[in-house]
Amino acid sequence: MIVKELKITNSNGDSIEFGRHFQLTNGLDLSNLSANVSYSESTRDGANYQLTVLDIREFDLSFFIDYNHRENWWMEERRRELFRVFNPKHNPMRLDLTTKGQETYYLNANLVAAPSLPQGFENDNGAWQKGLLQFSCDDPFIYSSTSSVVDIAVWNGAFEFPLEIPSEGIEMGYRSESLIENVFNNGDTETGMIIRFKALASVKNPSLVNINTYESLKLNFDMVGGDVIDVSTYIGKKTVTLTRNNVQSNIFYAVDLTSTFIQLNPGDNLFRYDAEEGIDNLEVSMSFTNQFVGV
Repeated sequence: MIVKELKITNSNGDSIEFGRHFQLTNGLDLSNLSANVSYSESTRDGANYQLTVLDIREFDLSFFIDYNHRENWWMEERRRELFRVFNPKHNPMRLDLTTKGQETYYLNANLVAAPSLPQGFENDNGAWQKGLLQFSCDDPFIYSSTSSVVDIAVWNGAFEFPLEIPSEGIEMGYRSESLIENVFNNGDTETGMIIRFKALASVKNPSLVNINTYESLKLNFDMVGGDVIDVSTYIGKKTVTLTRNNVQSNIFYAVDLTSTFIQLNPGDNLFRYDAEEGIDNLEVSMSFTNQFVGV
């Protein structure tokens, strides 16, 4: 993959951008992700397939320092900069990249060693110095840098400026009639999401149902006007947060025992929202980030 821009940021917030003093030697190879495929014994020929688990992602990043006959002190500063930012004790690192086609992605990776500089910082040509970074990723996925947001139930504005109000009045807004909305996951794998329930007035026990899988997420909670509830269904990051009068609180207890923290499958996902009371006062939206096996 040809990378046009690359920025690497460590867990302390320190970063290096490649493109000026530090240049990439080659493209960034994020292919060849291996997987463990599990089987069980079978009474017939072969075996029974069980599941597939992706391995950790491992890759190297080769670069060079644009020395260009500068003074030794300048090279020493670049050396300190490299070891300060690319310190394995400051894992994990975030790699933000832009491809030649202007697509933007990021991935989280861990340095497995300090920067490798095979010839030290002295050069025969006095112009550049090679270097190498070695990474492994416990999370093997590559993420889109932009999140997708889908509004299922929302009030839409119905006027624009310049505005003339006729004698019979004017419709200030209208509500989407459909209770069902398709959410398209353009990624390579299922992903969690943030489900947002917003109450314009009183709402009792809001819920969301995946029509394809019949999975549902229901909250046993009475919302008042202005309440916002954000439900994270990301694996390992499941939360239910109420924002009322600009104060956030944990209401995980409100999740109905029959609920599922719904995931988005690749492709189409049909959802229907509901509430036991006040459904017309409810706005629902979902946000998620596409995940890719390779780019």
